[in-house]
Amino acid sequence: MTLKPSVIRDVVADSPSIKKAIGPKLAKQFSANPKVAKYEFILKFPDGVVTGRAASHALGKLPIPRGPTLLAGVDFTVEATKVAKAQACDVVSLREFGWTDAAYAASRIGR
Repeated sequence: MTLKPSVIRDVVADSPSIKKAIGPKLAKQFSANPKVAKYEFILKFPDGVVTGRAASHALGKLPIPRGPTLLAGVDFTVEATKVAKAQACDVVSLREFGWTDAAYAASRIGR
């Protein structure tokens, strides 16, 4: 199952604006980046585990060059986090289970 994110543009990086954009649960996990005053893009993924492929695909749809970007979701695999960091994105998640793409795919077999 591919997780398609909602794309939210031009969000001031303060608590009330972030809460409005990503919701109260994820906003509680948000830690402000002192280098960012405004996010050009926020990618809010639906509930589930975001894989490296899903993160890479979603980021690939955004224009380059792009300004500060925040990825928000319930859980990100190790690979998804690496993709985000490689593209200088901030990440906020509810959990940090530590899935790899392979481990997550194996857990879904037989469902």
